[in-house]
Amino acid sequence: MADLSTADEDVAFRRATERVRARVGLAAHVGVYLAIGLLLLVLNLVTTPESLWFFWPMLFWLIALAAHVAVLFGPGMRLVEGWRDREYEREIARLTARRGNDSGDAGTSG
Repeated sequence: MADLSTADEDVAFRRATERVRARVGLAAHVGVYLAIGLLLLVLNLVTTPESLWFFWPMLFWLIALAAHVAVLFGPGMRLVEGWRDREYEREIARLTARRGNDSGDAGTSG
């Protein structure tokens, strides 16, 4: 396997870090969903056991959770990453060009 340049290693590390953070965020979302679901179930059974209503808010929350999963693992995330990488490269090129112009001006004045 070919060695990565330092810049490529930095990009790979940044992407890996973002993806791990996104997965940890999803795990936290699932954990909170389950905890609140259990709390609502107990509350429902204690207050109105004859009418089960707890699943309605959990159903809508499940839709939001499914959207979270779709964004994280679907093709949309790759599109966002590609767009972001192009924007980074464009901004770096702009800053590099500006720095080149600034240093060229400094050498001619005087």
